[in-house]
Amino acid sequence: MNTPHQDFQKAKEELIDLLKHHEAVLAFQEAEESIGQIPQISDLAGQMKAYQQEAVLFQKIEKQRAYEEAGEQADLIQHELENLPIVQDYRQKMQDASDLIQYVTKSIEERINEELRHG
Repeated sequence: MNTPHQDFQKAKEELIDLLKHHEAVLAFQEAEESIGQIPQISDLAGQMKAYQQEAVLFQKIEKQRAYEEAGEQADLIQHELENLPIVQDYRQKMQDASDLIQYVTKSIEERINEELRHG
């Protein structure tokens, strides 16, 4: 006979396995792999992050003009990235997978609360 903890662990592992094989999660993983194989996207993301970090630094040392320029450069790169079809596809698939996980989490929470209220 299993303990409640063992039953919980087994159910958790089964849920994880179901989620790992859900079409929304698989589609996201595929999109993530595809986007990771394009060095230009990683390069642009790195440049954007560097400009964002510079902007924060310039803001801290009160270099307003440099802060604005670095922020503008980061925004331009972000806009360029956001308009790439592969990035749009990736973001949509990431949202779909996130929605699935939020739905499962909310459903579990509601079920637990109901069980606790009504025994």
